[in-house]
Amino acid sequence: MQRLTKGLLFAGLACALPARAYADDVKTADDKFAAAAKLREAGENDAACAMFDESLALNPNAIGTILNVARCAEEANHVATAIHYFSDAQSRAREQGLGPQLAAAEEHLAKLTPRASHLAIAFSEALTTDAKVVVQGRIVELSATGDVLVDAGPVKVVVSEPGRVSYTTTLTVAEASHRALAIPALGFPVTVRNTRRTVGKILVGAAGVTFATSVVVAAIGHSRWSDATKNCPKDELGTLSCRQADYDTAKSGITLGNVGTGFAVASGVIVVAGAALWLLSPNPTLHEHPIALVPLLSPTEAGLAAITRF
Repeated sequence: MQRLTKGLLFAGLACALPARAYADDVKTADDKFAAAAKLREAGENDAACAMFDESLALNPNAIGTILNVARCAEEANHVATAIHYFSDAQSRAREQGLGPQLAAAEEHLAKLTPRASHLAIAFSEALTTDAKVVVQGRIVELSATGDVLVDAGPVKVVVSEPGRVSYTTTLTVAEASHRALAIPALGFPVTVRNTRRTVGKILVGAAGVTFATSVVVAAIGHSRWSDATKNCPKDELGTLSCRQADYDTAKSGITLGNVGTGFAVASGVIVVAGAALWLLSPNPTLHEHPIALVPLLSPTEAGLAAITRF
């Protein structure tokens, strides 16, 4: 069993269970409790409190350990955390008829209660029973959100519900104060279409149009060339001798032919790029969470923030 620590507290009392694994945990918890008590006697309070936490994690039923963890929280000015543990110890001691432990818990609760900080959480939209509210890392029942005890300082609040966008905010709460927090309606995930696939399809279509244009331009150029050169005589070397007007028409036909060739080459480049975007893109849809800002309310201040989705 765990030993008495200096200045306070009581041996941890555990409910013995037949499971071997649990018995091993209790033995390890007792060893850690004893080591923590020695550290506290040596003045190493931070190390002692860390060891008490480890002991409690292994054996959460030990009232002596709960009282020591509560004392550590009180010394760190974590008033709400201390009240949580002292209240737990109080209930257990009352159920088990442990007078000294009950008296110790009630004595500390009487001193701590006036120092408690309170946070009232209100919701602009009713939450389902599957919703979860976490305040300073501790899950809070929906029925208890009207008055949540919090440690003074930064308070992080996370509200989540299946199928909705989680809402997170942090506000500062002073000791022995009352703050109110309004939670806006939780948004739905926004579906953002993957534009790369769309661009790829557009490029493939544009490539088809470009190739068709190249064929038309080349055909016009060939027609001009043929019409202009059919009346041009050839010498013995096969060189055409054309009048100036026919020469100009033939030259424009050559230019159009070159333009048509350029369009054809461009269509090939465009179709390759478009096909790559279309076929090699990841999933066609991506889900993103919008960003929501929360209004903060208190007896001395009020503010309204906008909710933005991207």
